[in-house]
Amino acid sequence: MMKSYLYVLSIGPVQDFIAAARRTRDLWLGSHLLSEISKAAAKRIDDEGGRLIFPNLKKEKLEPSSSPDAPNVANIILAELKLPDQEDPSHLNKRAQAAAQDEWEQYAKGAKHLVENLSEVFVDDNIWKEQVVGVLEFYSAWVPMPERKEDYQKARNRLMGLLAGRKSTRNFFQAKGHAQIPKSSLDGARESVIQKDSNIPKELALKMRLQAGEELCAVGLTKRLGGWRAEDMANCEKKLAAFPSVVRVALDPWIRGLRQSGDDAIEILDEIIEICKSNGNIAAGTGEHYADFPFDGQVLHLSRITSMMKVPEKRPDHRKGWKLYLSPQDRNDLQKIKVLVEQLQKKNDSESGTKYFGLGEPERYYAILVADGDRMGKVISTRIDKDEHLSFSAKLSEFADKARKIVKKHNGCMVYSGGDDVLAFLPLDCCLQAARELHDYFGDLLKDFKVKDDGDIIDSKGKSPTLSVGIAIGHSMEPLEDLLKFGRDAEKGAKGGKSIDDERDGLSIHLYPRSGSSIKIREKWRPEGKDGLDERLLMWAEMHCNDELPDSAGYDMHELAEDYKKWDISSEEKKKERSDLIDAYSMKFLKKAEMQCHEDLSDSPHSDARDSHELAEYCFKNWDVSSVEKKKKLEILIAADVLRLLKRKKARSESEEVLKREKIERLRKGVDSYEAAIRLADEIIMARRLANAMRQAKGNICAKPKTKEVA
Repeated sequence: MMKSYLYVLSIGPVQDFIAAARRTRDLWLGSHLLSEISKAAAKRIDDEGGRLIFPNLKKEKLEPSSSPDAPNVANIILAELKLPDQEDPSHLNKRAQAAAQDEWEQYAKGAKHLVENLSEVFVDDNIWKEQVVGVLEFYSAWVPMPERKEDYQKARNRLMGLLAGRKSTRNFFQAKGHAQIPKSSLDGARESVIQKDSNIPKELALKMRLQAGEELCAVGLTKRLGGWRAEDMANCEKKLAAFPSVVRVALDPWIRGLRQSGDDAIEILDEIIEICKSNGNIAAGTGEHYADFPFDGQVLHLSRITSMMKVPEKRPDHRKGWKLYLSPQDRNDLQKIKVLVEQLQKKNDSESGTKYFGLGEPERYYAILVADGDRMGKVISTRIDKDEHLSFSAKLSEFADKARKIVKKHNGCMVYSGGDDVLAFLPLDCCLQAARELHDYFGDLLKDFKVKDDGDIIDSKGKSPTLSVGIAIGHSMEPLEDLLKFGRDAEKGAKGGKSIDDERDGLSIHLYPRSGSSIKIREKWRPEGKDGLDERLLMWAEMHCNDELPDSAGYDMHELAEDYKKWDISSEEKKKERSDLIDAYSMKFLKKAEMQCHEDLSDSPHSDARDSHELAEYCFKNWDVSSVEKKKKLEILIAADVLRLLKRKKARSESEEVLKREKIERLRKGVDSYEAAIRLADEIIMARRLANAMRQAKGNICAKPKTKEVA
């Protein structure tokens, strides 16, 4: 006789494998490792007759893989176990955990094998063994599988409650410490496995891109040197599994634009590629990403080349960093690259016989996209039987696979895509298109899984799962951990709204300039073609690219909005005589403003500007707009002032063109309050940042003189 159980296994720690990262490779490989470890446990369960409910993958996708495009698996496994009456689920549970541990040790041994071929004294073996054996955490629970379909959900809810209770009673082991051993630089949780005072070999330092004084535990070292299982290591010459740096992601529009700028420019780029191919010390590879320039982008930034060419000073209390190992030949190759990069970026000099292409400095800002499904808990908790849960899991696996293709299509790099979770790096000119495609595909894929707001399942009404997307835009020189936090904050912002109806299904974009305040914009997704936030930003960005918007437009709009910020629209009605005085003073102007809104009155910028600011100053102190009528007058005034500002804007000082009527109408649509004016200003400023990347993607056919950065 066979007995069925509903079984769950949770594998961690997530912090050690994913969150602790200084380099993109640390982040990606940590996610990859945890996924492969979870896959190994899932495969063992599947091989022994268990039926996987989540993840719901085909057998071939459960096989080990070192490819960056391998499917990701979440660290929670849900399955149905069919066992003989006399067999306890604890035995299969132990075997699944052992399979996960073996897979982790395969990757750890692969990294250790590479180290040992380069240095026999670099790693402390005792600390290494302790950490490799003790790093993984397992929590599991099981309950009898009910015979009736309608009881499945009760059993699942009980199972997850047991798992939560098990996690709250964590395993506690006797603390093991090592005196005078520094902690890991990645998270500070464990001691470094790097031998104290050891002389790091040159090849090892260069492979790891080890910074001066940087310390790594067993997990950190495996992430930095791993990527291959021990049995896959044919020899010590096996290349590391590579992943692009954020600098390479950021400059991708520049690379694409260069390849549209003519054969001469491409020939120079090819020369740089050949130098990088012949000297792996000066630029790390990007693996399977970015075949048009498969190297770290820092060699295309003049300031970074100059920094690398300088011989850094070694502090007595710090281990050597990789830059200290760059040889005179390495620096000579960097000098060759510098000359070529200058030729690509600088403008032609009439006194020089060298041809310059004027492409300018590559873009340094990039986007971190973090997405998460909405109402997923409600949908899962309301699936009435196991078969429907299996169908839902299959859809999530389908989305995870498609998400990778979408991100790659838009020139991005996927860090993690498992179920409804997405983490990716994208160039600025592609991030909004990728976000839109991910959102729409997710919603269409899961449109048949509807639930009521109270959580009850419903067939034809209710709300289906949606995808909230957060995008953080930051500078490539900012610490990776900061930008990851900004990305997660943006994703949280996408899920939150001002009301229940506005919650979830949001797009939130946060811009973090190196100087000035951050800008955060959030809006609920709208159907394609309905003037959503992503479509408006692309429209404003295109106007920037076409020189239809001046660089200062957003900042001027901010200044204008501040005139109205403190106007009281809620105070008690003031004395009637004061109200009458204001009405008398403003009646003529407001009539003119209303005519301007409909373009029935031609511009007279001098008088209008004077009247506007005189009225604003007076009303700031005195105007009571508590009534609907007077609030409407204020709205007309703000709209007219926005119109005045936009009609006098010129894109460039040397241009005589002002904004066309239809563009003005589109920009000022709905701008009738302080909040709306500020929102438009923020959108224009954010679009300006996107436009910089969009120009570069078009090459020098859309080159624009560099202007002073305002923020």
